[in-house]
Amino acid sequence: MIKNYFKLGFRNLVKNKLSSSINILGLALAVGCCLVVFEYFDWSMHMDTFHRKVDNIFVIEKLARTNGNEQLWGDSPAPMGPMLKSDFAQVKDFTRFNYWGVLVKQGDNVFNQNIAFVDNSFYNMFDFPVKWGNKNTFTDQDGIVLTEELSEKLFGKQNPTGKHLTTIFNKDGVQSTVNFTVKGVFGKQPRESSFYFQAIVPRSKMAALGLDKTGDWSQHSDITFIEANNEAALAPVKNTAARYLKLYNAANPDNRMVGFNFQPLNAMNFHSYKVNNCRFNSTHIAAYIMLLVIGLATLLLVYFNYMNIAIAAASARLKEIGIRKVMGSRRQQIIFQFILENVILCTIAIMVGLAMAKFIFLPLFSQIAGLDLTEKLFSNYRTWTTLVILIIVSALSGAAYPSVYISAFNPISIMKGNSKTGSKNRFRKALLGFQFFLTFLAISTAIAFMQETKFIKGRPWGYSPENNVVVNFDKSANYEAFRDELKNAGNVVSVTGSDQTLGYYTKQLVVNIDGQKQTVNSFGALPGFATQMGIRITKGRDLNEAYKTDASDAVIVNQAFLKQMHWTTAIGKTIDYNNHKYSVIGETNDFHYDDFQTPIRPLLLMGCKTADINVVYVKTGSSLFSNAHKNVEKVWKKVNPNLPFEYHYQEAVFDGYFNGFIQVSQVLAGASIVMIIISVTGIFGLALLILGKKMKEISVRKVLGAGIGNVILLINKEFLFAIGFALLLGIPVSWWITGNLFNILAPDSTVSFIPLILAFVGLLVMTAISVSWHIYKAHTANPTQYLKEQ
Repeated sequence: MIKNYFKLGFRNLVKNKLSSSINILGLALAVGCCLVVFEYFDWSMHMDTFHRKVDNIFVIEKLARTNGNEQLWGDSPAPMGPMLKSDFAQVKDFTRFNYWGVLVKQGDNVFNQNIAFVDNSFYNMFDFPVKWGNKNTFTDQDGIVLTEELSEKLFGKQNPTGKHLTTIFNKDGVQSTVNFTVKGVFGKQPRESSFYFQAIVPRSKMAALGLDKTGDWSQHSDITFIEANNEAALAPVKNTAARYLKLYNAANPDNRMVGFNFQPLNAMNFHSYKVNNCRFNSTHIAAYIMLLVIGLATLLLVYFNYMNIAIAAASARLKEIGIRKVMGSRRQQIIFQFILENVILCTIAIMVGLAMAKFIFLPLFSQIAGLDLTEKLFSNYRTWTTLVILIIVSALSGAAYPSVYISAFNPISIMKGNSKTGSKNRFRKALLGFQFFLTFLAISTAIAFMQETKFIKGRPWGYSPENNVVVNFDKSANYEAFRDELKNAGNVVSVTGSDQTLGYYTKQLVVNIDGQKQTVNSFGALPGFATQMGIRITKGRDLNEAYKTDASDAVIVNQAFLKQMHWTTAIGKTIDYNNHKYSVIGETNDFHYDDFQTPIRPLLLMGCKTADINVVYVKTGSSLFSNAHKNVEKVWKKVNPNLPFEYHYQEAVFDGYFNGFIQVSQVLAGASIVMIIISVTGIFGLALLILGKKMKEISVRKVLGAGIGNVILLINKEFLFAIGFALLLGIPVSWWITGNLFNILAPDSTVSFIPLILAFVGLLVMTAISVSWHIYKAHTANPTQYLKEQ
């Protein structure tokens, strides 16, 4: 019996090639999209699970309150981990991460690398795979453990264990050369790791180099991990956190905190986007929600499409059902046959979708997200479990309603032709309406983000980044010599520097103004900085090397600062920071020193000395090609032959922020294309049903003189309800979704009606394309063929 059902199932697939192909294509596309979403969520949900103690590890974070708003910071007081272990039995262990930039010399090559100082307990708390070396020797003070990537960069494919590595540390402009022995190499870092490093050095070496002061609460660790049985075990620690807070605030009066947060490592990937100065992978929660909505919407769309076509295909088999019922087939047997046929179709479709995911969707998404999701697709048992569930759900969604509906018909009514699946089926119309609604939503949201991406990239920055080569400046280099050589080089207009990179980072200070404490951002710069960067001086003057006190006593404020202080002007006023008075010499326009997501906040542009700078800005003349860095590099190599040259163009400083919008736009555009294809096939299938039911009426109308306009109206009348429903529900929902996403990603953005209008036009064009072939067929068909039918 089962064998016969399989035979019938395959025969019907072959017999109904068109509807089968539409169903397979639509479901395969949906499965491909859903597998992308599933693999991304699976990666996120299993972050750090290769560590045995992942459920017992917590990250200490600082909690600050700035102008009434709470902020989380990823760094923590260096003494806190050891003190917690000493004070509480619940804290079983701890380890701290301190990242430090060093120069690594290997032969004639010099590289800038980050090493991480860690406590020895790191190897007990974490289980990063080891490729070469003995873990028991990794804690030797003069040893260093490399990642596989860094090992290949320095030593090639060979095992470097036992070899020596020369590094150069720089502290406050003083260099020290340290030789390390390579003790081992970590294997390829798992893609599920939430934090990364290039090399590991024991923290005891940090103290030996004078970089660590035991018990100093003004010293920070980039990450502090603690180990406990569970989160509940940390309740006593949280209850007495005020003691540690008091120690911290006493040592950091200008950077006071209001509390500490103990974040579980196993949930860090859904939390880290909220943390400033965070060292963990960061994906905004809006991205997870967006992907989940895309996956569910695509799946629902294809199921609606699938049911409509299944109803159309089933209606053509009424006589077959009637004959089988007359021959003694029970209703359960007919339902089972429909379900089995759909299982066959869905299995084929899902295998095609798996291939699409592997070779098309996942590689494209991985390229957008910068994450390889194809690596474990076939080896992940959760993927196969999901596919089996999809086969069952898809088969039931396509077969359940039409099989139950049609198998209930009376065989006599079927044979007389009285039982029909007509166009008045409200359930089918509702499915079509939701199908149009989801497609409208996908198109309008994708267009809105593409429009917003273009708008944001063209938004004024408040300064002129063009033609500025930004060089990472090592404190051991000679700024004056580098500047003088640059001025002698061709096409160099001016040179300046700053202690932070404009657009990447600013320091936060608590200053005293007229006896009141104010929280502001600060940025240290050399003379001429504002002028060179095109920051407009609205009142007063720029920092100037002719005024010797500018380097230590002068400050320029922006308009946001004036607004916060309720001042009409700041010229001549003083700002007290760290018991030192700074005179306000100028005011600037508001400019984006952070990304466009962050509102412009009060800023102090403070004078600094050449010994404080970390970056140099080289303004060059306009050029047709972006090769100005090559001339700057020649000068750098001449002045600093033993230091690596690292640079970027200031115009590219916000590319990371722009890329976030571009990535969202690309994902939404891809999803909308898939949904359009599914919708077109669904409309095509539904138009086929309508045509089959209305050919006799069309033939009568043609005999009575009706033209092609009447045929077009008759066939398209079915879709007017669906388009109207899509607009009625889609416009407010699309407006709400887009507005909320913009509010999260770009607060200054506004929602436009243009995407809604274009989405509506897109629905009309999509429908016209889908039914045009059916209209042509109905118009050219011989009416006598259908009028002869009883």
